[in-house]
Amino acid sequence: MPLKALKQFIAKLFADITTIPKSLQQSHFPELDGLRGLAILLLLMVHFGFNYYLRHYGVSISSTTSAHIFFVLSGFLITTLLLKEKLRNGRISLKYFYIRRALRILPVAWLFLIVLIGLNRFLYLHIPVADFIASLLFFKNFPMRNEPYTAHFWSLAVEEQFYFSFPILLAINTRWYTILSLSIVILVPLACIIGGLQLDWLSNNPVLHFIIRCCRYAFWKGPIIILIGSLFSILIFKGIIKPEKIKAHYLLSTILVIVAIVIHRQTSLFYTKYVSEYLSALLVGIAMVISISHKDFLSKLLSTAFLTTMGVLSYSIYIWQELFIGVKAFQPWMQYFTLLPMWGVILVKLAFLAIIVSFSFIFEVEFLKLKDKFHYAREGASKKAAPKS
Repeated sequence: MPLKALKQFIAKLFADITTIPKSLQQSHFPELDGLRGLAILLLLMVHFGFNYYLRHYGVSISSTTSAHIFFVLSGFLITTLLLKEKLRNGRISLKYFYIRRALRILPVAWLFLIVLIGLNRFLYLHIPVADFIASLLFFKNFPMRNEPYTAHFWSLAVEEQFYFSFPILLAINTRWYTILSLSIVILVPLACIIGGLQLDWLSNNPVLHFIIRCCRYAFWKGPIIILIGSLFSILIFKGIIKPEKIKAHYLLSTILVIVAIVIHRQTSLFYTKYVSEYLSALLVGIAMVISISHKDFLSKLLSTAFLTTMGVLSYSIYIWQELFIGVKAFQPWMQYFTLLPMWGVILVKLAFLAIIVSFSFIFEVEFLKLKDKFHYAREGASKKAAPKS
């Protein structure tokens, strides 16, 4: 990078955010709903047994690919919403932010746990109390026995822990948030990659070895990916990335998503630990940025009614699909269907999930309405507090 371009980059990086960029001015991005829908479909394919058929063609999908797409989206959207609030109202209300997050996450998650407690009691699933406590309080990502019925709460724990840390810094000082996030996104993956090389000088240095292990545990499985999405938002707000000025081929963003999915798979020829996950998240972020400002193939695909609907339902689907995971129907409520061929078991699982999600979403919507009321209450309070010109 030429010295002049580097100076311009640094100047923009440290500059204050003063306006909402053109590409982010709309209040809703159907393409991002569709990307969320694509992520949940990939997850269902893995958890419900589609890989059983895909492996015959030398193809399979990793479930963590879906989680990483969700993380990139979450970081991007949360940062975008908070920065818009800061520009419009002069500050970020952490109180309203946490109320909205609680109304979005807790009701369906806790409803699932209540139902699971009942199933555990009457069907003797042998899920320990400690697992319910870890799921309830969102620290399921800590080292502990992995229960299949609540294993998916690890990603919720990662997000909730992220929400209770980084948005506070974003509310206090956007510049320091940018510096810290960029440093973590660059240095932590580098430390993880170096640590994975099993170098002699590193093994003989217990202090460095301990630092790398801390980086790997504290940041790698989730926070790094969320911060990548967050930084894409910040770089757009600072004018470093201008999505509307990107000259991209009609199929470029589609190819980027496909490559991101392929290199993320551990059995892939191109897989390299840490490097593949990192690059995969970056490619998803780039494709996401292109799709919100270009009417290319991916944008049109993600904006279809099917994928956007799946995106809207994705949280309920994510929570309840865990009741039906696995190639074999090991759950007590699925044992009546063990004689069916694999495709039959998959269809039964999808049918049960559709019924449950239909009722769950009705329950979820009531809290989403309440969440919107807090959003509008915050907007109204800010307008009343603003001085008249």
